[in-house]
Amino acid sequence: MSNCRNGFKIFLLLIAFATILPFKAQAYNLSVTFDDLSDADIAARVEEGKKLFKANCAACHKVDGKLTGPAMADVWTHWDSQAKLIKWVQNSQELVKSGDPYAVKIFNEYNKQVMSAFTQLSDDQVISIIEYYVQAEQKGLGKAKEAVAAGGGAESSGPSSGPNKWILFTVIGALALIAISLFAITSKLDGLVHQGADGEPVKQESLFSKFQTKKLVSILIIVGVVFLGYNIVKGAIDLGRSQGYQPEQPIKFSHALHAGQNKIDCQYCHTGADKSRHSVIPSMAVCMNCHKYVQEGPKYGETEIAKIYEYSGWDPVSSSFKNAPKPIEWVKIHNLPDHVYFNHSQHVKVGGIECQTCHGNVQEMEVVQQFAPLSMGWCINCHRQTDVQFANNDYYSIFERYHDEIKKGERANVTVADIGGTECAKCHY
Repeated sequence: MSNCRNGFKIFLLLIAFATILPFKAQAYNLSVTFDDLSDADIAARVEEGKKLFKANCAACHKVDGKLTGPAMADVWTHWDSQAKLIKWVQNSQELVKSGDPYAVKIFNEYNKQVMSAFTQLSDDQVISIIEYYVQAEQKGLGKAKEAVAAGGGAESSGPSSGPNKWILFTVIGALALIAISLFAITSKLDGLVHQGADGEPVKQESLFSKFQTKKLVSILIIVGVVFLGYNIVKGAIDLGRSQGYQPEQPIKFSHALHAGQNKIDCQYCHTGADKSRHSVIPSMAVCMNCHKYVQEGPKYGETEIAKIYEYSGWDPVSSSFKNAPKPIEWVKIHNLPDHVYFNHSQHVKVGGIECQTCHGNVQEMEVVQQFAPLSMGWCINCHRQTDVQFANNDYYSIFERYHDEIKKGERANVTVADIGGTECAKCHY
């Protein structure tokens, strides 16, 4: 019996070893350099990388799992060089257009969703984000430095693809067969050792019967309940979230053409963004400012513009409005729960927040989609990280303590959270 138990323990150890080893190896493929910095300097760069990751990447990427975009663990280790990785972060579409195999692979794998360009990030800032990833995955700066040293520094001789999952499954399967064979052999040997009075081997329990113990059944039930509970809670949290929602509209309107190619400012059409709670849907009069004269588009020809004329009541032949205008039933993309208060002007006018912060690079979207999760956690994180335009702003003169701390050098900045941006009543009242 003891041999049987030992065989089962061997099986568990082999599986654990086969599962952990490839993922440890993957971390050592990372191509990044710490330039022989001290632990204190590395800690500072990692902290900077953490802030940059949360401000620029966290809406679409997780360190250890897929979100809208791939997990960082699935991406950082696949590039020919560190320079190419930096280029991908700063402008992925430029790399896609160049035909880079891995950039094209990611682009196609994620349904050709255009990744936001981060041209404002310097090379060093991108490196600090990578360093934060190393620290997060390796759980410590010391291990991160070892990983970099084992990876060969900043340059890589070729692309490192990480462990192939099918090879991993094959190895686990082979080890499982070996473990089962060892289990069967040790059971036979155990039976021969414990012979009956007549010299016949004692009949051993089958492998299946050994798994039918009350203790094991209880453990499986507990695991099942935990797994079910986790999925119920996760499903409840995700209920109502529509990140990636990209409906077809009654008129095909290309933001890539209007806001991107033609450089039309967002607030020319969405006139309420800096004046009211709502950004407002553009009126037909705004559309007709241009389309009285522009009667054919570069992609859809006259088809979609003809719909604008139909809804507005415009007759292009006589160049006059002959019919009463009809409302266009645009499909709303960004929806917040009824109990949530959000004011566009407060963010755009007072906060100076760019439209792209919440809506993504709309100027690159042929069909607009919901870029951010718009979850409470996402909003709160933004409030914790976003600096208030504090200096030379009379409204904030009431916060004398913060002004004094800034003058004394005790505080470098003031975030939205510092002035009450995480209080419940700010958004729920």
